[in-house]
Amino acid sequence: MSKKQKIYIAILVVLVIVFLIMKMDNNVEKRINFFQADSARIMTIEISNIKDTLRLSKKNNEWVLIHPFEYPTNEYQINNIFSKVLNVKTSNLPISESENSFDTYKVTNSQGTLIKFIDENNNVLDEAIIGKSSSSKTTPARRPEENKIFKLEENINYIVTTNTDNWREKTILEIEENSISKISVLCDENAYELTPSDSLWYYVDDKSTLSVDFNNKTLRDIISTLSKLTVNGFVDNKYEEFKEKLTSPTLEIGIELFDGSMHYLKIAMDKDPKYILQFDNNEIFLYSVYQDWVEKFTKEAMDFK
Repeated sequence: MSKKQKIYIAILVVLVIVFLIMKMDNNVEKRINFFQADSARIMTIEISNIKDTLRLSKKNNEWVLIHPFEYPTNEYQINNIFSKVLNVKTSNLPISESENSFDTYKVTNSQGTLIKFIDENNNVLDEAIIGKSSSSKTTPARRPEENKIFKLEENINYIVTTNTDNWREKTILEIEENSISKISVLCDENAYELTPSDSLWYYVDDKSTLSVDFNNKTLRDIISTLSKLTVNGFVDNKYEEFKEKLTSPTLEIGIELFDGSMHYLKIAMDKDPKYILQFDNNEIFLYSVYQDWVEKFTKEAMDFK
């Protein structure tokens, strides 16, 4: 046997050994990150199922819901995508490689929820079909072109959802407390105004005028509620349904600011204890609040003493 043949045989033996080691290593269970997308490159997130498609996009370093409509996003939910979904762990060994298991784990195209991470050039960085399981601590998932099904070590179904309510920011107005120059309230029981002056506020209605300590609970509830106006839910494209009620609302609130701008709220009964809120006469997006929110404003002079 020539020297050259011996070298070839030695190389072949080394390659066989490397192959066997790699094969053995692939069969050793390890915890890995399921998603491989570089978070710094993600500019769009698309979540879709058989009924709906939702798209979020990064604009000027802020995430915005861009489909099915444009709206500011809930920062908490976005953080969940980057901290929980992208970092979710799994075993490198799938729980199934059979297409017959797709139905069991709800990872078919029609049963699962598809999530895509997309870069600025519209290239898909990573994607997966998220299924459902009976466990509250795990989630099955597979990549669209593969039969391998993996068990994710956290339930991420509540994050990977096409429900737009989950993605929208529920704080619809945020202003500094000391920027408010007047609050006007008109309700069935009373009509009154609140205005600041140095360390006090003044309450005025058609019968009385009185000074109100800044720490008065009723005053504090009103100011804190309006300075960070947070709603309970969203009511889209239903203005005509509530138009008549909003024409004669249960509660009207005007907010005037020292810079000359102002905001106007109409609140009408929907179904007890839920109310419909219209903000700045917007007829596309309405909101829902509850009885306890309304009761913060339906006050009389005695509540401010």
